[in-house]
Amino acid sequence: MRKALWVVRDRITSAHAIDELLADATTRGIFDLVVQVRGRGDAFYRSKLEPQALALAGTDLDPLDHIIRFGAAVGVRIHAWGNVFFVWSDKDGSLPSSPAHLVNRHPDWLLRPGGVKYLDPVGGSDWEGIYIDPANAAAREHTLAVFSDIVSRYPVEGFHYDYVRYPQVTYAASPDDHEHVTALVREGAKRLRRARPGIVISAAVFPDPAVARDRVLQRWPQWAADGLVDLLCPMAYRHDTAEVDRLLSRARAAAPRTEMWGGLMAYKGERDLLRDQIRAASRAGCEGVILFAYDPDSRDLLDVFAAE
Repeated sequence: MRKALWVVRDRITSAHAIDELLADATTRGIFDLVVQVRGRGDAFYRSKLEPQALALAGTDLDPLDHIIRFGAAVGVRIHAWGNVFFVWSDKDGSLPSSPAHLVNRHPDWLLRPGGVKYLDPVGGSDWEGIYIDPANAAAREHTLAVFSDIVSRYPVEGFHYDYVRYPQVTYAASPDDHEHVTALVREGAKRLRRARPGIVISAAVFPDPAVARDRVLQRWPQWAADGLVDLLCPMAYRHDTAEVDRLLSRARAAAPRTEMWGGLMAYKGERDLLRDQIRAASRAGCEGVILFAYDPDSRDLLDVFAAE
């Protein structure tokens, strides 16, 4: 099976950390890295459209450039990971400090359930923080411009959508608002492929297609059937291996002709569990598995993940 790692943005804030990541992956035969470069409406790369991430303040590092250049030397394929509609969160409830951040620059773009000014950045039980409104055409256009800019300037293997959904159906005006999510995916397929022919467009999705459809207005089986994505990563984050098997089997049946990497959670110290869940993904018919998430403090899990 093909093996890949999700790499969260806090793992790419120094050249040393990136070099360590590449070494950890390549020595284990893992050659696909899905690297978060747009996490909260900010940039872990050079951008004129969105502000530099605060984690890079005072540095001259371009993490995306560094990992692509050094990754290419050792055969690593880099997929740029961008959060789509989810644009800000903060555990202390603070808003972005940069006036250039879209939360400050375009408050009219934000999802406003019940007329509130913005979602609480701390997040809650059924939402993660601040979202842009998928129904807002200007917000979608900005997001697509950001993604197209990345793909046109950086020689990435692929582009990976995350949070390409509503936080919950209750935050939409109606269940028909799924059309706005699909509109972005449809237009994104055109623009990204035009900007970089041959690019692999992927998406992290809720693994149960019915839950994805009804709870967060994410109709990914339709995207697959229409050829809008090349690769699906159903996030089967469950401790129960039988449930992982069930979810990934259901996902496989919903998109039988689209490449699928089963999304697995890295539970610290749970080596046998990870081994069993990789086997469950194989039984379900996944062509690969992708682990959430790379952690240099859990190299024992990386060993199991690579070896199975």
